[in-house]
Amino acid sequence: MNIKRSRPAIRSILCMLWSGFFCLLALAFSPQAEAVYGGHMQAEVFPQMISSQKLAGIARQQLELEFYKAGEKRRHVLTLTNAPSDMRLPAGKLRYEAELPGPLRYGNVQPVHIRLLLDEKLYRQVVCYYRVQVFDKVLVAGTDLALEKAIAPNAVRLEEREVHGGQGRYLSSFEDIAGRVPVRYIHMGQPLEQNMLQNPVVIQAGTPVKLVTKYKGIEVSANGIAMQKGRVGGRIKVRNANSSRILQGKVVDAATVEIE
Repeated sequence: MNIKRSRPAIRSILCMLWSGFFCLLALAFSPQAEAVYGGHMQAEVFPQMISSQKLAGIARQQLELEFYKAGEKRRHVLTLTNAPSDMRLPAGKLRYEAELPGPLRYGNVQPVHIRLLLDEKLYRQVVCYYRVQVFDKVLVAGTDLALEKAIAPNAVRLEEREVHGGQGRYLSSFEDIAGRVPVRYIHMGQPLEQNMLQNPVVIQAGTPVKLVTKYKGIEVSANGIAMQKGRVGGRIKVRNANSSRILQGKVVDAATVEIE
């Protein structure tokens, strides 16, 4: 192959490629391209603007409303984690509707759905995300609390902590622990929850008990023997001392079982 004769052909091909490249650049920055790719024409077709900040504010207002409806008065912190970008909309009467896809997520990221309606017709739906933190003064173990051991008043203290549930999950009053014992080992500094405590054992298996029941408004009693250990309010099996019949009843106190 003659390299000298091929050089003009190569130069011709390169010139054609450069010419095509510059033509594409000219087309990309032409007025027609601006209209196609959202230049000045975008503001005419989509004259309304809604900012990311506005959408985040709508979502926050909805969360505050949900707190109010739930009767939640504890201190809370809402931290925006993700919001839609600024957007343009066509002309028309704009209205917003916001809602939560479920209950408030304490201690978690909460989505808020926002519907954008133009002339009362759904145009678009977007989602904002907030981290929801709720704080309350709750009882905290001041020392390690052993299983089935009575809790001394000075073994717990009140501290403000972030809570991860709705109303009533954490204990906040010293009356809530009176006469109760841990279900499991509780470490120092751990907030106390309802399911961590239970009534102590007041009846041991083999203990003589009084069996009581009501028949047509009349209370009838008999002697019995507990076949299981029991706590106040719990159900255990007992044996009637006279008939040896096995029954089941609710523990009333350390000496009484009510047959239902």
